[in-house]
Amino acid sequence: MTNHRCGALVFRCMDFRIKPSILSQLLMRVGYSEGSYDLVSVAGACKDLLSDKSGERDFLIKQIKLSQQLHNIQEVVMLYHDNCGAYGVPDVDQEYKTQASDLSKIKSLLADEFPDLIFSAYIIKGVPADSLSLEKLI
Repeated sequence: MTNHRCGALVFRCMDFRIKPSILSQLLMRVGYSEGSYDLVSVAGACKDLLSDKSGERDFLIKQIKLSQQLHNIQEVVMLYHDNCGAYGVPDVDQEYKTQASDLSKIKSLLADEFPDLIFSAYIIKGVPADSLSLEKLI
């Protein structure tokens, strides 16, 4: 098997409102050129890393391990977004606080298991208005 390399693994929510072409543009603006990352789309992005159900956690951990093993990634990028159905928090401010807190916890959890990887986190804002921008959290 050929050893392919890319810089990062990006977790994003599967939400159809975040079109792949727009996501690619947003990521390019913050230094992730198209084709330089593996992309995993799952409801709630990395939210399930905090689940009590091991199967949910294990699926996401497996994606990191595979990307690291197959593509020698150096970074994991977690993309959350506002108005996320997987979070189901109707208050915009509370959703933001919850997501920011979860991302901080996830970074700590992953740093223990993957000490050689860098962890970054962003929230995609403006989803309900289809006016997307990225805010870096970690």
